[in-house]
Amino acid sequence: MTSSPMKLFPFSARVTISLIIAGVIAVFATFPDTFFPLLSLERAKLADGEIWRLFTGNFVHFGWAHSLMNLAAFAIFVFALATSFSTPRFIALILFCCTAVGLGVYYLNPEYETYAGLSGAIHGFFVAGLLLNNRHAFWVNGLLTAALFGKIILEHQPGYQATELQSLLPVAVAYDAHLYGAIAGLIFGLGGLFIDKYLRKRHT
Repeated sequence: MTSSPMKLFPFSARVTISLIIAGVIAVFATFPDTFFPLLSLERAKLADGEIWRLFTGNFVHFGWAHSLMNLAAFAIFVFALATSFSTPRFIALILFCCTAVGLGVYYLNPEYETYAGLSGAIHGFFVAGLLLNNRHAFWVNGLLTAALFGKIILEHQPGYQATELQSLLPVAVAYDAHLYGAIAGLIFGLGGLFIDKYLRKRHT
């Protein structure tokens, strides 16, 4: 008797997509001299028309410490909240939050000559996941969302000191990117709630 492919590889499409993303980030981190100059959000090159950098800058990082921290956070999101999304919505979330962070950094932070990293988008993933999460009570999701925005507010206070993990990075943490990602996640999550409510009404 032979096993079906689904039994041999019992992963959802969301997990498969996430593993591909993690693998891509690991490859980019392994060969930084090749990929970082090509994919990071470099303001001057973006202004010259290399618009892919708005998106791809999220997937290259400033060294292995930066990559591993974001991969760990991304893994927590996937296993805790990825079930909040259908596969098409999961893909749309990644595209939306990553592009929103790139646009926010490019247009609102001219002081950033080069930006890289997934942390801004990850904040959006968590916010959207909590808003659309049906596994826990609404008040629990709301409290966790408020705590996440509280963290971002704290990061923007004068004299805020980076955590020990963040201090491992060779560059300053782009806290504004966390804000842009969280706002993008809020828009995406609220939009998803509105669409779901509309579809339920159509079927009643």
